[in-house]
Amino acid sequence: MLKITSGVHRGRLIQSLPGTSTRPTTERLRQAWLNSLQMSLPDARVLDLFSGSGALGLEALSRGAAEVVFVEENPKAVKVILDNAKLLGLTEQVKVIARKVEQVLPLLSQEPPFDFVFMDPPYDQSYEPKLLGEWPWSELLIDGGRLCVESAHRKEGSYAAPAGLEIVRDERYGDSQLTFYRRNTA
Repeated sequence: MLKITSGVHRGRLIQSLPGTSTRPTTERLRQAWLNSLQMSLPDARVLDLFSGSGALGLEALSRGAAEVVFVEENPKAVKVILDNAKLLGLTEQVKVIARKVEQVLPLLSQEPPFDFVFMDPPYDQSYEPKLLGEWPWSELLIDGGRLCVESAHRKEGSYAAPAGLEIVRDERYGDSQLTFYRRNTA
C-alpha cells in the first residue's frame, strides 16, 4: 500500500502492485517532486508515462490537477490504477491508455498539449535518452510546460535537454535522479 502525501486525499492509502515488476516512486521523492510543482498543479493536465500504480498522477489529482492521462502496458497495473481512481472518487478525471509507451505517440499527438509530463521508466531499460531525443516535446507540452523525469542516479549528471526544453531542476534523491525540463516559451 502507498499513501497519498498531500491534497484533498492526504493520508489515504492506495494499492500498489505486489512483487518487483514495478518500482513505485518513494513517498519522500513523490513529496519532493510534487511539492515543487504545487503552485502550478491546480487545473493542470498531466501525462503520467510508465504509470505503475498511478501514485504520481493520483497525487497530482489530490493536489488539484484537472485531469491525468496514464500510460501503462501492464494489465495488472492498469487495473490497480482504475481501482485506485475509483477508491478516491477520481474516475472522471482519469484516462488510462493500456499500451507500451513506444506505441502511444500517435494517440498523444491527438490530445491537447499537457502542462506536465511525468516520466518514471524502469531504470535498467534506457528509455530516457530515446524518449528525450525522439519525442516532439514542444508539441506535447504547453508553453512553459514541464517534463519531469525520475531516473537512476548517474555520476555524469542528468540527460541533456531535448530541443526546445531547458533543465530547471536536477537533484539526487538516494539512488534516484529527479530532473525537470521546461518548454521554452515561444
